[in-house]
Amino acid sequence: MSSLSQLQSRKLGLIELISMGFDVYLKNLKPILLLFCTIYLPLLIILSALNPENINNPSGLFLAFFVVVSIIVNLASLIYYIALSLITENYIHGRDTSYQSAVQKIVSNLLPLVGLCLRFSINYFIRFMLLIIPGIVYAVNNQYYGLAFILRDQRGKDAFDYSRSRVEGNWWKVFFFIFLSGLSALCLQFILNSVLTSLPFMKNFWGDLLSVILPQFIVIGIAIGNILLFLNLDDQKSLES
Repeated sequence: MSSLSQLQSRKLGLIELISMGFDVYLKNLKPILLLFCTIYLPLLIILSALNPENINNPSGLFLAFFVVVSIIVNLASLIYYIALSLITENYIHGRDTSYQSAVQKIVSNLLPLVGLCLRFSINYFIRFMLLIIPGIVYAVNNQYYGLAFILRDQRGKDAFDYSRSRVEGNWWKVFFFIFLSGLSALCLQFILNSVLTSLPFMKNFWGDLLSVILPQFIVIGIAIGNILLFLNLDDQKSLES
């Protein structure tokens, strides 16, 4: 049975989705790694280089600059994830999965996409700072706004409404997938940092940098699994309506 048939036939379990995610990752390794290396990796390296922990007595201006760079990196990670969803869906449907086609569509929709990312980030930050739980609920409910925008042509508020309609009835499943992705990255980062910084030829900066970057290559498969979860929920909702 093809991946498309599996997604359309029934709600898939998390293990099935993660397994399928790594399969998509390995079969589209070149365009996916090109996306990672051109959109996300350079900014991730800059952010690691600017880490205040590696600088003695950083000034207030430096810390403010670091916060700005962190925001830009966060936006880049969201755009990279959305670009990744293009390759994933195109592969599932047997369409063009090239790096060029994904980047072309992202660039042509970049301004509204950045606007949506900023809107999501501001709303999430306000809710999280006021009360942590509402922030978490908002993040899970609106997890797929970018995918609704780029894959289903939902604009503005409609993108958030579309995401909430797909998460409805599946909140804990989506939450667990987000939690699993974050936990996997943190555990891998902690293990690699402990190993790398213990090596005498590995200075703090390089140990920190590699411990941040290397886990990202591994969790790509889980991230694709989350995209497949959206596609699975979307297909099931379409069948119900």
